[in-house]
Amino acid sequence: MFSPDFTKMFDPTQFTTNMSNNMQKFFDWNSTMTSTMSAGKHNMEVMKQVGTIVTDTIATCTEKQFKYAQSTMEDCVETMRQLSTAKGVEEYMSKQSEISKRAAEKAQTVAQDIATQWQKTQSQCTDIISQQMSQGMEWSKSMASSAMNSATSGTTGRTATGTTTSSK
Repeated sequence: MFSPDFTKMFDPTQFTTNMSNNMQKFFDWNSTMTSTMSAGKHNMEVMKQVGTIVTDTIATCTEKQFKYAQSTMEDCVETMRQLSTAKGVEEYMSKQSEISKRAAEKAQTVAQDIATQWQKTQSQCTDIISQQMSQGMEWSKSMASSAMNSATSGTTGRTATGTTTSSK
């Protein structure tokens, strides 16, 4: 039966030392953690900015809706006053049609205004998040590249024949 003696193929203590050194180079925890925390902090600031934009839009749209509701109530009182002065069914129907038309146009204008506000907010938030994602991808690429460069620079090891090699 074949039972190779692995100590003839490589020195286990040298292998362990090389592996440890290479892993320390590959995982430079101090710079990785500092960089990761910095990126995380920046991500939180970006999300806070997006949250502020959305919150401001909600406040603006809510204010517009309340003003519209108040205006509608005032219009209802005026409508009742106008309809009560009608001198027949034809005049009543004519006034009612005109009042309904104005109310529909006003509702459409307010709805379009709010929709435009939300589209603008969505566009702003999408631009901010897209830019942040691009920066995150660049950060990931640079971290991977620097880790790879650290791991491959200056590594030494033993071959199966026991000779020492260097990649410098």
